[in-house]
Formats: sequence, C-alpha cells, structure tokens
Amino acid sequence: MDEKEKQQSLIQDAENRLKVLARRFLEEAVDLDDFRNQYDRLELAENVKRSLLVDIVVNGFNVGGDVKSFDLLHVVDRKLDNRLKKELDTLQRQFSEALEKKSQDVRKRILGRLKTMGIAGSALEPNVTVWDEWKEAAAETQQAFGSRLQKWKDEVKAATV
Repeated sequence: MDEKEKQQSLIQDAENRLKVLARRFLEEAVDLDDFRNQYDRLELAENVKRSLLVDIVVNGFNVGGDVKSFDLLHVVDRKLDNRLKKELDTLQRQFSEALEKKSQDVRKRILGRLKTMGIAGSALEPNVTVWDEWKEAAAETQQAFGSRLQKWKDEVKAATV
C-alpha cells in the first residue's frame, strides 16, 4: 500500500466507526460525552474528522427523531468560527420550534377527527407520531431543514479546507 491508499483506508475506517457511533448515540446506547471522547480519539486531522461527521449527520438527518442530530453537530462546532456556531444554534432552535408547532397542529387535527367519531375526553392523548398527518408534516419539515443543514454543511467544509 502506498501512502495515499493508507490514508484513504484510515479515512474509510474512521467513517465507518463514526457511522456506528452516531447510530449508537441516536439510539441512546452512548451518551454525548462518550461520543465526544471517542470522536476526539480518532487519529485523523481535525478537518477530516469534522467533514466526516458533518456528512454523516446531515446526510442521515431524520426529522422523525428529535433534535439529537444537532447534539452531534455541536461536537464539531467547538472549533468553528462564531458565525457558523450561531447559525447552527439558530437552525436547532428554529427546527425545534417548527417541529413543536407541527406536532401541536397535527394533534389538534387528530383530536378533531376523533371527536367527530365520538371519541373525546380530557384524558385522551393521541400518539401523534403514528398518524399519517404527522408523517406528512415531518416530511415537510425534513425537506425544509434538510436543505438548510446541507447549506450549513457546505459552509463548514469550505471553512475547513
């Protein structure tokens, strides 16, 4: 193996490890401190690690979950300029607000549908995430924020070259 092949192999290995680690974090098998420690121990240049993690998180962004993906992105923002950090914070806040608003809107529609079917009461709390209305709302939110995250990712990569 020449030096270029060795470097590519190291990058591929790190990418695979980060994918597994990110999945384990999103599934709550490891906490953020464990994730950060294992991320920091990867023996790659900081800009390469950052680029890999941002790619993994943004390309796998899933609204159906929660804001945990943003926690992973904050692992890499430690060494970014303030503008990119603030932009990430703004995206996270706006995403949380949009998701909450969509959830409340869908909840109201579901309760209205249930009421017309004769199902009502103060203790009734629908599981919003299993209804088709939620899946549609989540897809809309994912599309909107996915493209904004992609733009942020491109700016991060441009800043680390």
